[in-house]
Amino acid sequence: MPTKYAQVSGFATYYYYVGATTLPDVVPDLSRGRTIVFIHAAGSNGHSWHYQYDHLGKAHSPIALDLPGHGRSSGVEALPSVQAYADFVAAFMDTLKIKSAVVVGRSMGGAVAMDLALRHPAKVQALGLIATSAKFNLAPELIQTWRNVTMGRTGQPFTNGGYSPKTIAERQEIIREGWGEQIRTDPRTRWGDMVACNNVDLRDQVGRIDKPTLIIAGADDDVTPPAMSEHLVSQIKGSRLEKIADAGHYVTSEQPAAVNAALEKFLSELK
Repeated sequence: MPTKYAQVSGFATYYYYVGATTLPDVVPDLSRGRTIVFIHAAGSNGHSWHYQYDHLGKAHSPIALDLPGHGRSSGVEALPSVQAYADFVAAFMDTLKIKSAVVVGRSMGGAVAMDLALRHPAKVQALGLIATSAKFNLAPELIQTWRNVTMGRTGQPFTNGGYSPKTIAERQEIIREGWGEQIRTDPRTRWGDMVACNNVDLRDQVGRIDKPTLIIAGADDDVTPPAMSEHLVSQIKGSRLEKIADAGHYVTSEQPAAVNAALEKFLSELK
């Protein structure tokens, strides 16, 4: 999987793509099929999409960035809001000369994708919204735990939280993989992302989204329960919901084949 850096709004921004490598200052060829921009979840990074871009890259041009302060991108703190992340993604697309793309986001990344579609509509051909919501309800105890980590009062928690019972019982390797992604990003950024998530509220705006939209929910998601996805599908005209069994908040790694099949079908139907 080729990777590159791009200078975007003062940040050295790391990203993953599919296709031939290019010289450092040369933008990769993104002309195969649909250009797909993947936006990761809070405290995560672009590599978390590897099940998706490895598969979809056979026919399309996926690209997955590390947002500022995440993964290998520069910075050690989160941007202040979901809106700031959306503006950053718009600047990233400008830097890579991507006029518009199918934008797919999970959790916080889904909120960023929705805000991008609302305030930068020309950038978005279609939306994939995975395990996300127009309004998050993160437990105060969870946010405080990560605040304590940033202050050196406790170590990073490594738990089964967010995974389906089937994954917990049968696929511990997926959970360990998730823990590996977790430690790629500074805890200060994860805490800041959680604050940004709790502050965003797009419920009164999502009805204005007029892009083809696929919504994917894990049936066992207790972070952004399926009811939140059902609210989105009731508000976004023409959207549809795919609910995936035996998957929780990490549906993209718990059931990648089902997620990829849903995305492939969605992409094939775009005009």
